[in-house]
Amino acid sequence: MYGIGIVGLGTMGRRLAESFKANPAFRIVAAYDPAAAETTIPMVGSVDELVGHPSVRCVYVATPPLTHEGIVKTVAGAGKAVFCEKPLAATQAAARACVDAVARAGIPAAVNFPFATAPAAVRLKELVETGALGDDLSAHLTLRFRQWPRGWQQGATTWLAGPEQGGFTREVVSHFMFLALRLFGPGQLTECTVERGDMGTEARVHAVLRFARATMTIDGAVGGTEEEFNRFEVKGSRSAAVISEWYRLTHESGDIAPVRADAGQIAELALLLEGRPNRLATFEEAAQVVLLIEEILGA
Repeated sequence: MYGIGIVGLGTMGRRLAESFKANPAFRIVAAYDPAAAETTIPMVGSVDELVGHPSVRCVYVATPPLTHEGIVKTVAGAGKAVFCEKPLAATQAAARACVDAVARAGIPAAVNFPFATAPAAVRLKELVETGALGDDLSAHLTLRFRQWPRGWQQGATTWLAGPEQGGFTREVVSHFMFLALRLFGPGQLTECTVERGDMGTEARVHAVLRFARATMTIDGAVGGTEEEFNRFEVKGSRSAAVISEWYRLTHESGDIAPVRADAGQIAELALLLEGRPNRLATFEEAAQVVLLIEEILGA
């Protein structure tokens, strides 16, 4: 059984805590969050105390992006494994520093991109790799938000609403950027327009990226009456497949109903800690996501 330490008990920290509790391979040892709500998880007084706990084998980092580099370096310095929330960082330099820290330490490390294990994303990858969609692949991502941050994220408004580490491009587009890299190989930004709102975060984004196997267009905006809309379509010469509502896949070969990937992510983390092959996003993959996301935001 692997002892887990959690840094950050916000929405994601609490959500994955439940998945850790449900998996017999893990035991939550303690958590640290200076602003934590009431919890049954034993709390410690600092990141250093958590990382230094002798029963903690792996640290789950569920804090805002600007804090990730420092925490990852602390975990790596202690020789513990690390499972970090996305985005890995809010700058390209910080992402690279995280990659270098875990590489030097030689520790197991992964980033929590649920599309690594979500059934809809896994099936879409099969459709692309087997040629079921055909040739001349193209992808189109459409995102709409009634407000930003979203209603359920109001507790994290202080950082999600600001341009330093927030905005829907880092928070949401990064998920689909990871998926595109998994599906299509390396990519580069070829066209981009960003309009910003009063808070400095993006209100509208239009971008075109060219990957090794496909071209991808991003159309994202804050506005409208629907709380959240997301649709990722991949078209080929034979057919098209669509991921919508985060985890729903639609394709002529059969649909997949929405299923959250949290349990799958934790199961794959157990494989990582066992030293076995796993599907989790590597730090290097996450750094490539940061590179493309920050290029978009810097346009």
